[in-house]
Amino acid sequence: MVKKYAIVFSILIVSALFPYDYAEALSESDIYLLSRIIPQGDMSLIKIRAKEGESVRVTWLEKDVSLITDSGGTVWQGFLAADLQEEPGHYKVIVNTSPSGDEGEFEIEIVDKDYGVRNLTLPKEMVDLDEKTLKKVRKEYAVINAIWEAPVSDPCWNDFFMRPVDGEVVGPFGRRSIINDQPRSPHSGVDLRGAEGTPVKAANEGKVVLTSHHFFSGNSIYVDHGGGVISMYFHLKEIKVKQDDMVRKGQIIGLVGSTGRSTGPHLHWGVRINGARVNPLSLCKKSMELEE
Repeated sequence: MVKKYAIVFSILIVSALFPYDYAEALSESDIYLLSRIIPQGDMSLIKIRAKEGESVRVTWLEKDVSLITDSGGTVWQGFLAADLQEEPGHYKVIVNTSPSGDEGEFEIEIVDKDYGVRNLTLPKEMVDLDEKTLKKVRKEYAVINAIWEAPVSDPCWNDFFMRPVDGEVVGPFGRRSIINDQPRSPHSGVDLRGAEGTPVKAANEGKVVLTSHHFFSGNSIYVDHGGGVISMYFHLKEIKVKQDDMVRKGQIIGLVGSTGRSTGPHLHWGVRINGARVNPLSLCKKSMELEE
C-alpha cells in the first residue's frame, strides 16, 4: 500500500518507451528525467529516490505539486502537468529537500501542440444563447470554478488511473472547436463511445465533490482524487452517486447518456492536474509507471 502525502516534490519523468536518463543528483536524492519537454495538454510522471527520512518539495509553474511515496518512504512520485493553453517556453522546476536543506533547479520546456480542428453543427438555441440561459450558464461556471480554487487534499489514489468506459475515442482531446461556423474553446477532454446506459466507472479512488445537471455538460460528476487530480464525467443518462460520497476505482458512478449539449450518446471524460487541463488518456498511460 502506498503511503500518501500532500507535499510538494521534484521531478522525474518516466515512460515505457525510453530508458531512464540519470539527472543531476541532489545530495542524497536521485532525480530521474526521461524528457525535459512537455507538449501543451500533456503531463509526465516523475520519481525521486530519496534517503530514508528525507522529504522533497517541488514548485512548478508557481504551484506546489503533490506526491505519493512507496511503502518504504524513499520513492517520491507524482504528476507534472502543462495546461492545454499554457504559453510555450522554458519553465523552472525548483527542488528542495529536507532536513538536508539541499536545493536545485531544472528547466522544463513546454512546447506548442496542434491538436487539429473539429466542426460541429448544433441547434441554434444551443449555441446562440438567450439572456436567461446565459445567466444560468454563468451561475454554473461559478460553481465549477469553486472546485478548481479549493485547497488541494491528500492523494486518494495509489496506483494507475483507468478508463471509465472501454469505447473508442470519438472526440479527441485538444481539438479546436468550430460550432455552427463559430470558433469556440478547444476540447478539454476526450469523448468515448458508449451506448446509452453503458456503465461509467470511477477512474480511481476519490471523493465526489459535485453532481449536477448543467446546460453544456448535462448530468455531470466531478471526483476529487486528491493530490490536485480531478476527473469529470459529462452527458450522463443517470448519476449513481451523491456529493461527498467516497468512491472506489472501478465503481459504477453513472450511465452513458446524451444530456446537455450533445450530439448523441457518449461519455465526455476530462481531467485536471493542479488546475491544468490535460489529456486523460495520457494520465492513464503515465500512471501505469507508478511504483508501489
